[in-house]
Amino acid sequence: ERSSESLDPDLQTPDKILFLDGVQQSSLRGEAAYHEALVHPSMIAHPNPKRVAIIGGGEGATLREVLKHNTVEHVMMVEIDEELVEMCDEFMPEWSDCSDIAGSDADSCFNDSRAVVEFEDAFKWF
Repeated sequence: ERSSESLDPDLQTPDKILFLDGVQQSSLRGEAAYHEALVHPSMIAHPNPKRVAIIGGGEGATLREVLKHNTVEHVMMVEIDEELVEMCDEFMPEWSDCSDIAGSDADSCFNDSRAVVEFEDAFKWF
C-alpha cells in the first residue's frame, strides 16, 4: 500500500511564501492557479497580443504566464522594488521559470529577450 507521502509528495515539502511588510503576497502552492487566472483571460480576449505591460509583479509569475503566449513580442514590466526582483529571482526561481516555455530563450523569465524590466514608480512611468 502506498503512503500519503508517495501519493502527493508536494504536500510533504515546505511551501515558499512571499511576504511584503508582513502581508502574504504569494505562495508556491497556489501561485500558478492565481497567476493563470490573472493573466490568461485578458490574453485570450485579445485577438493577437504582441505588446504587454505588467505593473508590479516582482516575483515574475505574471511575466511567466504572459510569455507563454507565442504572439507576445515585447513585455514591459514596471516594478518599483529592484531588490524584490533580485531576491525572488535568487530564492524563488520557480515563480519566474521560463525553462519549459516554448519560444523562451532564457531559464529565468526576467532574462527572456522579449522582456524588459524597468525599476521605477509606475505612476512616473505612465
